[in-house]
This record gives sequence, C-alpha cells and structure tokens, in this order.
Amino acid sequence: MNKAAFLGPQAENADELERLLLEVLHDHVFWRRNVHPGDPRLIDEQDKRTEAFEGTAAQLRSELFQILAELKRGAPLYSPRQIAHMVSDPTLPALVGYFAGLLYNQNNVVAEAAPETVRKERAYVAALARMVGYPPLLPERLPAHARRERTAYSWGHLAGGGTLANIEALWVARNVRLYPLALRLLLATERAFADLGELEVTPAGGAPRPLRDLATFELLNLPIGEVTDLHLRVQTHLRQAGREATSAFESAFPSVRKAGLAGLMHRYNARFAADPLRPPVVLASQAVHYGWAKGLDVVGLGASALRLLPVDARVRLDVDALAEAVRAHAAQEEAVLMVVGILGTTEEGAVDPLHRIEALRPMLAAEGLTVWHHADAAFGGYLAAAIPRDEAGAALPYDPAHPAIDGFLGEDVYRATAALAEVDSLTIDPHKWGYVPYPGGAVLFRDYHVRDAVAYAAPYLPTDRSVGFGGFLGQWTLEGSRPGAPAVGAYLSQTVVPLDPTGHGALVRGCIAARRALVAALAERFAGSPVAFRLLAEPDTVGACFALVPHDGTGSLADLNAFTRRVWERVSVNGREEAGAYPFILSKTEIPAAAYRAHLARMLPAGLAQEDGTLMLLRSFVLNPFVEAWNERKPGFARLFADFLYDVAMAAYPEHALRALVAERGARLQVLVVEEEPHAPRSVAHRLQYHPTFAAYLDIHPQPLDAALRDGLPPDGAFDRVVVVAPPAESQALAETTDVIVWERSDLHGLVVRLCHDDVPEVAP
Repeated sequence: MNKAAFLGPQAENADELERLLLEVLHDHVFWRRNVHPGDPRLIDEQDKRTEAFEGTAAQLRSELFQILAELKRGAPLYSPRQIAHMVSDPTLPALVGYFAGLLYNQNNVVAEAAPETVRKERAYVAALARMVGYPPLLPERLPAHARRERTAYSWGHLAGGGTLANIEALWVARNVRLYPLALRLLLATERAFADLGELEVTPAGGAPRPLRDLATFELLNLPIGEVTDLHLRVQTHLRQAGREATSAFESAFPSVRKAGLAGLMHRYNARFAADPLRPPVVLASQAVHYGWAKGLDVVGLGASALRLLPVDARVRLDVDALAEAVRAHAAQEEAVLMVVGILGTTEEGAVDPLHRIEALRPMLAAEGLTVWHHADAAFGGYLAAAIPRDEAGAALPYDPAHPAIDGFLGEDVYRATAALAEVDSLTIDPHKWGYVPYPGGAVLFRDYHVRDAVAYAAPYLPTDRSVGFGGFLGQWTLEGSRPGAPAVGAYLSQTVVPLDPTGHGALVRGCIAARRALVAALAERFAGSPVAFRLLAEPDTVGACFALVPHDGTGSLADLNAFTRRVWERVSVNGREEAGAYPFILSKTEIPAAAYRAHLARMLPAGLAQEDGTLMLLRSFVLNPFVEAWNERKPGFARLFADFLYDVAMAAYPEHALRALVAERGARLQVLVVEEEPHAPRSVAHRLQYHPTFAAYLDIHPQPLDAALRDGLPPDGAFDRVVVVAPPAESQALAETTDVIVWERSDLHGLVVRLCHDDVPEVAP
C-alpha cells in the first residue's frame, strides 16, 4: 500500500499534513488579499482591541476546546482497531482537498457559482465511470453531433450518500418507465397530439408497432433505450411543430412527476378501465439495505412495493427465485420497475451475482419483460478498481493467476464486479471504501438520456440543451445545493491514488487479505474451546458476520442473544465516554431466523436453528488498509484481535453456562467447597459466595479441609457439586471417596465452567 497517502494510525505523516494545510490556508489568504487589493480593510486593529471582539474570540476558543474534547468520545474510526463499520480513515489528499474546497465554500448546484469544483466533480465521476467500465462521462459541452443523434455517454454526480443516490435512481427509473403510459393517456385525451400515436416503438421481444396499438403492460415493459428514443423523437416532432405546440404539450402532458403516482394512476385507470395500470414493484434480496424501503416511500410506490427474495448460502441473491418472481408478477400484469443487485451487502459484504442477472435480462426480454437493473454498489463498488482491464476499458476475462488478481477474488465475485459495466444505474459511496470524507455518495447512469426524465428548470438560471456536465447541474440532481469540498477531496485523492489495480485496487486487495487473516485467526483461536466460532456465510469481501456459540447451556435464541450482547458490550463504543479504553471495536446486527433458516442450521444446534425470532450476530468490516501492514508484524493484528475476543468470550461464558444450568434445574446450585481456610477473604469458597455475578446462582457450603479428612465427605447426593482445593495428596484421598472436582488454580471462571459441565474443555487461565 502507499503509506504516503494516509495520515497514519499514529499520525506518522502529521508533519506533511500540517505543511499541506498551512500551504492551503496561506494560499487562500493570499488570494483573498489580492483579488481586489484596493478594497478597504473592514476589520482593523482597533476592532480587535474592543471588548466585544475579544469576548467573541475568547468564547470561540472556549467553545472550540470543549468541542474538541467531546469529539474524542466518539469511536476512533481512523484506527485499524476499529473493524466495526463501513468507514475508515480518509486519504491524506482527500483531507487536504476537502479542506481546500471548504475554504472556498463552493455550491456545486451550478457551474456559474462553482466552475472549478464542478469540474473536479466531473473529473472524479468520470474516473468512477472508467473504473466500472461505463461509457465515457458526459463532457462539459455536448458535441454538435450529440445534439442531432443518440450518443453513448454516461451520466452521474456526487450526492449526500448512498440512500440519496439510491432514491435518485428510483426517481429516474420511475419517471422513465411510466413515460410511455403518460403519453398514451395524453393521446387518448388530447386530439391535438393524436399524430404522435403513429410513432413506431419496438416492445421487448417484439416487432415495431405504432405507439397507439400498445397495451398498458407492453408500454410498462418497453426497453429502457426504446423509451429514451421515444422521448427524443417526441421532442424532435414538437420542435418541428413549433413553439406553440411544444408549450401546449408541456402544459397537457400528464407525467408522473407532474401528476404524482396516485394522480397518474387515477386518471389513467379512469380512461383505460379495462386495461389498468397496476403499481409496479421493486425486487431485491432479503439482505437489502433498509434505505430502499425509505426510497420507495419517497417516490410514492410505498415500502410494501419492495419485494424481498431469498438468498443462497453466501447471502447472495437467488437468481432463480428472481426469474420466478418477475414471471409471477408478469402473470398478474404487475411490472417490475427495478431489480436491485447488491455489490457488498450492508451486513455481510456479500456480492450478488450481477453477471447472472445480466444474463437473465435478454431471456426475460424475449418473453416481453423488461427490468431496470440497478446495482447498489454503495459499499463494494470499489472492487472494480482491482479489476484488470484492456486498453478499451473492458474487464479482462477471469484469470486467477493474473498478477492483479492472484486469487484474491473468486470467479463469481470477479464476474459480478465486471458486470457493473452493463447495469442501467449504480450507486457507489466514496465515503465508504473510497477513503474520502463525508458526505460523498455517487449515482451513475449508463445512458445520460435518462436524466431528462427528472429535469427541472430554474427561472433565475438559463437552461442550455447543449450543456453536458456543467451549467445548471441542479436541474438534474435530487439535491439542490451540494458542497464542492467533497468533490475536491475525491478528485485529489484519485489523482494520487488512481482508481486502478496499481492504486486503489491495491488497497482493496490488502483489505481482503487482512479480512481472510482475521477470519482464519478467529477460527483457529476458538477451535476446541467451550465457545464455537460460526460464520453466517463465507465472506465475499471484507465483511464478516459471525456468532460465538457456547457449548450447551443455550436453551433458546434469547439465551444465545444475551450471551452475544454481553460479548458485544465489551467490544463496542455504545454509550462509552472513552473510546480509547477499548482495545478493539466490533458492531452487531440481527437477522430474522425464518429468513435465514438454512444458515442457522449450519451454525447452531438443531433446536435453536428451528426457533423463530431473531439472531444477534457480531459484525466486522476490515476497511483500514493498515490492518494488512500490522499483520506483517509480530504479533500480527489478526492474532491480537483473536486472542482479545477469545478472552472476552471466555469471561462471559461462565455466567452464561451457570445461568442456563440454574434455569434448567429451577433451583440454585448447592456447592460444597473444601479447603484449608474456607472462610478466609481470598479463599475459593469466600470468593464464590460473594462474587457479584456468580453468587446469584450458587449456595456455597464451606468445609475446612482437616474436618473433611477427619470425618469424610457427605454422601453422594447431599450436594450438587463438591469442590476440593487442597494439595495433591489430600485431594487424592478425598477424591477416592466420592465424585469431586479437584481445583488447584485460583481462576474462578474456569471453576464455574467445571461446575456447569464435565464434557467441555477448561477455560485457559
């Protein structure tokens, strides 16, 4: 990895960051002082000596120092020890670029106000388009031929985050897919535009036919390119008819963005009662991000329009179930507005088989069915940076021996990532695996023509149809005002760490290697212990969800979840004041048992696997590139973390086992403890009797060792357990008379495990 590209876990590159930030600040100050050097100084030295000025300055310092102290209570997201969330330390150029952009306070809604930061945004989004194999991004100005004919350009921009980017993709897809129905409604209600019905369109899997002859379901399933072509031909027809006709059309056209989904459906179904419009649905795997339900709510389809499909053993979308669902909805004449393929699920980092979804699309098209394929690559999109490509930008065929691959990606994940080049739209979050500061989401569309479906003019800004990526960007973006600072940071980051296998791809490969080492270390450390390490699924990328399953003593999912929560509370920053007090940081998640029944069957005892409810899992994401570097040291990061988590689990296990045993018996455990001075403060008996956790489950009966040797032990059955703490000779003599636990160590946790089980390995001291 390029260690010069980061500040470093111990701020090793602090001097360079300080030099760069000061250079940025000095340059900005010089610019301010020299744009109009003759302007008066409006803050003079006398102002600085006033009581009001000094009071404000003092208050600023005081409040700032307080904030700086409070900020340190948060999780140290920069640290390699934070492997909990989809975030890591930004690159050094991203930080410096963000700071530079911040000083100029650019609003990337319009190039008129922010010409340079808009250009930086375009340059970065163009780099993203190249990274995923899309057509070239729209230039700043459309060339002359692009104004006369269809041209292959992609389109995209930065957004506030993945949720907003996904909502924008839904918004565009909804408007594009419903455009032909609004046109049919217009033709049926406005005679002035009846001639548009003669325009020929080609339905999916069919031959060209006049627009007026197509039924509702056929119109809903027009290929995406056919819809945008239809729109271009309508616009050409109107321009030829003159300004009056264009104005009348725009006034009368009942588009979904003007009438709303409910309004369009009401008017359409009143006119075509025998051939109604049914609400379309969106299909995604059950592992889809919760933000999709919000997005469907926002665009008027409602959260219930999100239909969840099962996943396979790797938590990847079941493509056979997808095909079956599309056909089942078609049988009810319900269109599938969009299919969402996930490149890096939020919980597990799993990669849906996007290549298989792409292979399914022509088969569905032959049956007259069209789906808009959107890739939610908010997290995993940067896998594309590691894909080797030819000179034309196309992904090379999978070859595990290729130096850029070297086995770090399986064939399915590789081909799924390469398939990003074919999807209709995609979301990618630079502020996740892109190592740039928040907010930095991005949305891209393979065909720039779809942006017309959401174009809105502003009365105070001229609309120029020859503008590409420039001019008034806000007419095509969901957000109006958008900061320029993330664009500068992202742009500078990709110039220093390019989005290719030698730059950003190397960071991606290193993180995957570190995740593999971590999972291997955990499996090795927990092997043969009283607590089993169980993965939900074999990881595809850098995410891993797993359960730590205690031996026996787990009567229900609720019991297991309680154990997991006790472990998680030791490895989270939830509600903590001093994040640095916690050696490592993990997150947690919960999955519905019914939806993951097959996965639970591999992870849990048979009784638990069939139980309803939810299962709490521990969740890890290895995004910090310095984890790989740490693994090259001795001891490595993976070993240190595995030892730490093992110790945490072993500390939680005895209480869990004891609680379960007492719950099963319905009574506290009666324990006889024989030792030389059982009433002494440091004796085993005294410590068990007054332990803040164990005492709730135990009744301790102390007996002096000399009395036991003289009088013997009580008969079998008098106590649930007998513990002898004595030298070997005395212990052996007492053990011959009855079944006892001979304990020579001072470790109470290990002793409690022995009290609960005879058939599990002892907890190491």
